[in-house]
Amino acid sequence: MAIREVELSVGGMTCASCSRRVERALTKIEGVEAAVNYATGLANVQVSSAATDADLIRAVEKTGYTAAPRVQGEKFETHSTLRRRLVVSALLTVPVMAMSMSVSLQFAGWQKVAAVLATPVAVWGAWPFHRAAVINARHRQVTMDTLVSIGVAVSYVWSMWALLFTASGKSGMTMPMQWLPHTSIAMPDLYFEVAASVTSLVLLGKYLESRAREQSLEALERLASLNPKHALVLVDGKEVDTPIEHVKVGDIVRVIAGAQIPVDGKVLNGAGHVDKSLITGESAPQEIHEGSTVIGATVLIDGVVTIEASAIERDSVLSGMSRLVHQAQGSKAQVTKLVDQVSAIFVPLVLVLAVGTAAAWFVHTHDAALAMTIGIAVLVIACPCALGLATPTAILVGTGRGAQLGIVIRGAVALEASSAIDTIMLDKTGTLTLGAMSVTHVESSIPDNELWPIICALESSVAHPIATSLISHAETLGFHAADASHIITVAGSGVQGRVEGHPCAIGSIAWLGLPEGNLKVAADRWAQLGDSLVVVYRDAYAVAVVAVADAIGETSKDAIAHFRAMGINPVVLSGDHEAAVAHVSQQLGVTEFHASCSPQDKLERIADAQLNNHVVAMVGDGVNDAAALAKAHLSLAMGTGTDVAASAADIVLLRSTMAAAVDALSLARATMKTIRLNLFWAFAYNIAAIPLAMSGRLGPIVASAAMAFSSVFVVTNSLRLRNFKSIEL
Repeated sequence: MAIREVELSVGGMTCASCSRRVERALTKIEGVEAAVNYATGLANVQVSSAATDADLIRAVEKTGYTAAPRVQGEKFETHSTLRRRLVVSALLTVPVMAMSMSVSLQFAGWQKVAAVLATPVAVWGAWPFHRAAVINARHRQVTMDTLVSIGVAVSYVWSMWALLFTASGKSGMTMPMQWLPHTSIAMPDLYFEVAASVTSLVLLGKYLESRAREQSLEALERLASLNPKHALVLVDGKEVDTPIEHVKVGDIVRVIAGAQIPVDGKVLNGAGHVDKSLITGESAPQEIHEGSTVIGATVLIDGVVTIEASAIERDSVLSGMSRLVHQAQGSKAQVTKLVDQVSAIFVPLVLVLAVGTAAAWFVHTHDAALAMTIGIAVLVIACPCALGLATPTAILVGTGRGAQLGIVIRGAVALEASSAIDTIMLDKTGTLTLGAMSVTHVESSIPDNELWPIICALESSVAHPIATSLISHAETLGFHAADASHIITVAGSGVQGRVEGHPCAIGSIAWLGLPEGNLKVAADRWAQLGDSLVVVYRDAYAVAVVAVADAIGETSKDAIAHFRAMGINPVVLSGDHEAAVAHVSQQLGVTEFHASCSPQDKLERIADAQLNNHVVAMVGDGVNDAAALAKAHLSLAMGTGTDVAASAADIVLLRSTMAAAVDALSLARATMKTIRLNLFWAFAYNIAAIPLAMSGRLGPIVASAAMAFSSVFVVTNSLRLRNFKSIEL
């Protein structure tokens, strides 16, 4: 039976263990292989049996999650829901905490107001944690969500009981801060602020995580949007504007200058130049002619061609790249968070300690209120607020500082590998270079005031990157077009005409022939450097050779040196030809480079390095880099590149220079160092405070205050990232 692929949107996953649980449920079905990506909320399922989509959905739903066929362009509903929960919960939590922790604000009946405000937070705001706890319990597992849910529920239920059935509900009651647990069963303390603050603080972390997760789907959506929506199909000799989904393999498609090529195919007739930089990364336009193969979504710069479609939609090169990005993102999503690793031990231990402590105190004192109070203190002091804030607050401040420096950092995944990066793969075109053609060398037998007016006159009507670079250079020198007539553009070759009465031409050496003498020597030398060459003729004689190339960025060389100082080995990966890549690498002092790399080649280079235990960063700017960016441990995309590359990357450099890449890695390392210190404090705090709570030396109110102090420390430590300074190159 043929294998079919199904994409499902999975809802309700709160951690990496959830994705593994869904994956196991799907693969239990005969003939089904599944990869569930928690980062994107998608399950990629391959079915080789009679299993239907309904069977797949039922298998997911049995595990406690939701599933539906993925709809192109859909957004994460949970993201907006979490945002509403966070905003509402935070607004209600502030007055509850103010009243509960300051006697001066405890007016008559304040506790009832606190109960009213805390109820929607503890029930509706904390619902994702309650739901996750129930699902985990069904599968005999516990996570941080379990601890949050129990801490919130116990604090809230105890407080409601005390409010409704004890003297704590009487008007005029006040609740001062106490170091030791309160032992009065007649008027026990209320812990509404504990339930509310724990919920709001952990929701903040979940919201930041969800926001990054929602953005990760955009790369795939934008890849799909690059394909043209229509094609000019020749039917009985007539052009028919046809929706791309109706084009079939074997159809004859006509493409005019300036239009996107709608399908992969073979040129039947016509010639011209194609801008393939979006797909292959090649800086110079590529000449095509009869028999050439073309790739859909590339742009025909000049000429008119007819193409026989050989691959459409799902089978096209662009669609294949989309799948590569998806698969690479899926492999990255398997990175396990430190908090998830610890939760498997920490959470069950805390629950056992809380219950055991309460039972021991009750047996020892026969005081139910005291036992419950100490048990709640253990739960509260162990609630992972500082732990939950350790990563998102550092990310929030680090990304904020990054934004000020023109660096967009997306979540913890973008930072985890920064400290261990030992190899950085660098795209050439638009990354190390400016991504635009410019004049590099000129050899001429006539004066500039004769040469450049000829070039301007011939090239002024040509929409070609080389022509644009030549005219721009002439204007910089102060020259303008001379009088010209009988201008004829030869598609894929050059331009000819009469300039001030002289027959003149400019174009490729393949069209006009190789000049002699000094011009030939210069042309041979520049060709070995990988430059693109044009030759200028006047009166049937070659009068000049001009070399154009993609110029190296101002900060690229210093950035390479800085990477080496950071212990990172630079490697150039490019779709450009060998000579051009070798020349750029030599200028930058890079000894390892790979030319003529397809998107698949780049992906494989990174995968090979990872198999050899290298931690790899990738810097690129085009669609051809998207899959490699997604595969790398840490990926950086130039902001002047394509939206797809930016969406596939962990870090986007709005200042599209290599200096920004150095800043990004340095900031990422500083942010990760801050996260580690935060996590150390959060764990050390729990290790030190839990024994105090168990021994009865911390009441729930003080435990809540201590928890808040721990959170303040984490936030304050994270704020130090605002002082990060840009590296001067």
